[in-house]
Amino acid sequence: MENELNKSLSSLGTFSNIKLVGLCGTYEDGIDFVKTLPKDKQKTIMWLGSSIGNLNRKDAASFIHRFQENAMNPGDMFLIGIDRRNHPEKVATAYNDPQGVTAEFIMNGLDHLNVIFDQPIINRNSFDYFSTYNENEGRHEAYYQSKKDQILEFLVPNDINKTKIQINVKERELIRIEYAYKYNKAETTKLFYEAHLAHVESWTDSDSQYDLHLTYKPPFFFTRAQESKESVPTVEEWKEIWKSWDTISLSMIPLDKMHSKPIFLRHPFIFYIGHIPSFIDIILAKYFHEKFTEPENFATIFERGIDPDMDDPSKCNPHSPVPDQWPKLSSILEYQDKVRQRLLNIYNVYKDKLIPRSLGRVLWMLFEHEAMHLETLFYMLVQFEDLLPPKGVVIPKLRPAIHKAPDAKLLEIPTQTITLGHDDNEDLDDSDPLNLPFGWDNERPSRKVTVQAFKIHSRPVTNEEYLEFMKATVNYNYPLSWVPVDPSSFKYKVRTIFGPVDMDVAMNWPVLLSQEHANYYAEWTKMRLPTEGELRCFYDIYSQNPNLDSNFGFAHWHPTDVPLDNNSVQKIGSAWTWTSTKFEEYPGFVKSKLYPGYSSDFFDGKHNVILGGSWATHPRLIRRTFRNWYQRGYPYVFSSVILCQA
Repeated sequence: MENELNKSLSSLGTFSNIKLVGLCGTYEDGIDFVKTLPKDKQKTIMWLGSSIGNLNRKDAASFIHRFQENAMNPGDMFLIGIDRRNHPEKVATAYNDPQGVTAEFIMNGLDHLNVIFDQPIINRNSFDYFSTYNENEGRHEAYYQSKKDQILEFLVPNDINKTKIQINVKERELIRIEYAYKYNKAETTKLFYEAHLAHVESWTDSDSQYDLHLTYKPPFFFTRAQESKESVPTVEEWKEIWKSWDTISLSMIPLDKMHSKPIFLRHPFIFYIGHIPSFIDIILAKYFHEKFTEPENFATIFERGIDPDMDDPSKCNPHSPVPDQWPKLSSILEYQDKVRQRLLNIYNVYKDKLIPRSLGRVLWMLFEHEAMHLETLFYMLVQFEDLLPPKGVVIPKLRPAIHKAPDAKLLEIPTQTITLGHDDNEDLDDSDPLNLPFGWDNERPSRKVTVQAFKIHSRPVTNEEYLEFMKATVNYNYPLSWVPVDPSSFKYKVRTIFGPVDMDVAMNWPVLLSQEHANYYAEWTKMRLPTEGELRCFYDIYSQNPNLDSNFGFAHWHPTDVPLDNNSVQKIGSAWTWTSTKFEEYPGFVKSKLYPGYSSDFFDGKHNVILGGSWATHPRLIRRTFRNWYQRGYPYVFSSVILCQA
């Protein structure tokens, strides 16, 4: 109502540097108005009062997503009030107070109906206010309840025939007024996930009845269909992963630092920016028997990176020749755009016909290759001193932990036979009727493994626990996920994308370390690392279906606390987990024809399997059969350790 809007604005007062403007219109008008605001100015949308509860959960997510999609730019924030699921009696009282104020407000609606239509349609004395809380649905339900059998008469306005419509209402029949949905933590998390918003922080009232949630639009958003059986990644999935690469290459690395090498074992940043499009171009050119995208020599320069032996860096797997001078960034980005368009053209060609399974395999391989390199690039970024904060990401306020995580609970896992891998046969593409998820050569064929009974901790080792080990053993060999402050006094900070944080902030995060460091700790505790089969059993039982709170796919841009109670078990996320299993050939393994060196080049006895996923792992790679691996001494991987009883 315009007069109420003016009253509200005038009650706020006047300010020298703040302009207050009212918009009289619908929410849709509000979206259209916000679209006109400058895109380079960050804005915050506020929706207070818990009015979102008047929409069902699906419509609420769709409504917020409309704002996210149409009225927000990356980094824009949305502050929203939401009622909690509270005790049913408390909710019932809130909507039907003993003084009858709410009931009178609701019943007045019937009088108002008669005023609107200028005719006596309903006698309010023939109805009661009926209020109930549906605990299963988590919503309050408000109705008018008829006191008797009755007939309501409605005279059609402006009808020359003076037509009357009769509505039969039975005794105790309910006429719905509204639903008011309440939200628990899981429902709130799902709401923001479906709206494609990232959570920043929440505040509650002193009685824990409602919350204010601060969210923001991230620069990219990964959906969590980990076990997708789709024949190809969707165009939308490609666009989101390209947004992630653009966020890194165009906002996090200073242009004059593109030739930096934060990890001496790797190429400079500029190689990886060129490697991703060149890998796509090479594979597509081979599949379709076509030429490489111009400039064609990029396929030679950027085809494959280096992977030196940590014990002897002079030894290295086959890789592209290192040029005396890398191409200019502008030419690489121009090349990248052409390759991306080449890939999108495939979707246009097959718009009205089925993509063959062999091409589907190629597209999934290209997508997952890009997802893997996205994470490994963050291994370099977190070691980079000149790193810029990611554009469009709200920097979290990381606070000191309130208390140390309790000791990990020892879980008993019984003897069982499990299946590793699956039967996605590359040789049967386009003839195999089975619609299996695609995988890499080290995931197939499926194989049965009997895992004897064992005991395993409920969570990973934390930064604080590893620091205690260093103090107790007077060990100054710290993980490279830490930054030394005063090593002689065992004072360190922990690396994040937003800069180093104090140890008391990250004390309960999983410690990120090499497998060698993990073994040192295990020996000190008289425990051991799990085998691949054991860790797979643990994840199958406790993390087979990661929930929306699981910290992967950039849900957070840093690790988060391990479970802080003994009744919870670590979900997949925050960090990968080291195993004692060597990455090596097994019976039935067949080298990929599409990418022959993907696995077999690393069957050297120096690499071990890691499972799970980190905060920077794309959801596609969280699938059950995916296996990752690193050299045991590699200190940069986002991997922790969960210990087994020796």
